[in-house]
Amino acid sequence: MSIKMKQKPQTIKALVIAVIIAGILGSITILAIDSLGVEGIKVLGICLSLIIYGICGAVCMVVSEKPAYKTLGGAGMIIAVFAFVLTAVVIIAEIGDSGFLQFLSSLFIILLGLSHICLLHHFNLQNKYASYARITATVAIALFTLLSVVRTFDSFLFYESFFYDQATYKIIFVAFVVDIAATLLVQLCNRLQVPEKAELNFEESPSADLSEKESPAV
Repeated sequence: MSIKMKQKPQTIKALVIAVIIAGILGSITILAIDSLGVEGIKVLGICLSLIIYGICGAVCMVVSEKPAYKTLGGAGMIIAVFAFVLTAVVIIAEIGDSGFLQFLSSLFIILLGLSHICLLHHFNLQNKYASYARITATVAIALFTLLSVVRTFDSFLFYESFFYDQATYKIIFVAFVVDIAATLLVQLCNRLQVPEKAELNFEESPSADLSEKESPAV
């Protein structure tokens, strides 16, 4: 067994232990939040961040095991780790810079989009209808993520963005609805029993050739 295959279960075990510890600390913090004060709230924020980013990173890590989606899953894992580190820094240092928070928000939105796409590509599709639904969901997720990131850094003035805001929010909402519907259709269509097309075979069967050889010559 290769070293790479030996290290992967250890990494998964480490992530499982980290998430369990974060859940326990978060629960204790919630129960004792009155006595812990600001520091307790920081611990709770870091624990929740670890759980949320851990879920997204775990989905991407599972998909990265497939050779066809290794790059997609790897990108999601990198963003998950990077975003968690930045979030922990923001919570501990109490950073309130709007530009930095916008950048962190955009990373979180991108991570959600990547983890959702990775989740869709984790399933083994059984027919073309499920594949069409997954393509539709992927396009909707990409559109929703792109427009949401643009809105995060949006700096238009009110009178310039009045109609722009309406159009953008409508497209974002439509993309969200299509994403939810297509994600559900992936699961439903994947359970459909689609009959395979019958293939015409114009070649003579071996039994026919054998009967011709065995028939006596006239």
